[in-house]
Amino acid sequence: ALDGLHITALDQTGLSQKGGPVVSNLKISDKPVDMSNKVANGTADAYLVFDVLTATSAKNLVRANPNRTVAVVSTSKVPTGAMVRDTAVHFPEADRLLNIINNQTLAGENVFFDAVGIAEALFDNHMMANMIVIGAAYQSGVLPMSDESIERAIELNGVRIEKNKNAFRVWRLI
Repeated sequence: ALDGLHITALDQTGLSQKGGPVVSNLKISDKPVDMSNKVANGTADAYLVFDVLTATSAKNLVRANPNRTVAVVSTSKVPTGAMVRDTAVHFPEADRLLNIINNQTLAGENVFFDAVGIAEALFDNHMMANMIVIGAAYQSGVLPMSDESIERAIELNGVRIEKNKNAFRVWRLI
């Protein structure tokens, strides 16, 4: 493992193939993780949000704790299938969504920004938005690994290496 850290993950991706949300539990530790790979309720140190609607779901937000969890949130308005099918269905008010997250996390330390807007402005493409969130989380101090290790992981993944590295570095410039 990079940086000598141990990682376990649990991805719930089945619905993503049908346009639904993707939820991942990720545990990063300096010791071997020999317990469940699912983050227990109220134990998350970081709550990384790529889709604000999914983040406000009670079944996901229950992992956060107002005394320990820092949220790094893309506020980009990504329409649901219902919104695409029916123009009468509107995106909820942004303040309401952010308040839901702030009430269950360390509100004063949370970071909110439009990752899709930044990605489109800088890369002419929304695809780099998720890596911008990772960069913001790193710069906010909620990821316990070095920037060198994150960039090495990008290289090992082998997909759009330079674009992903640049998107990861964006938050340092903001």
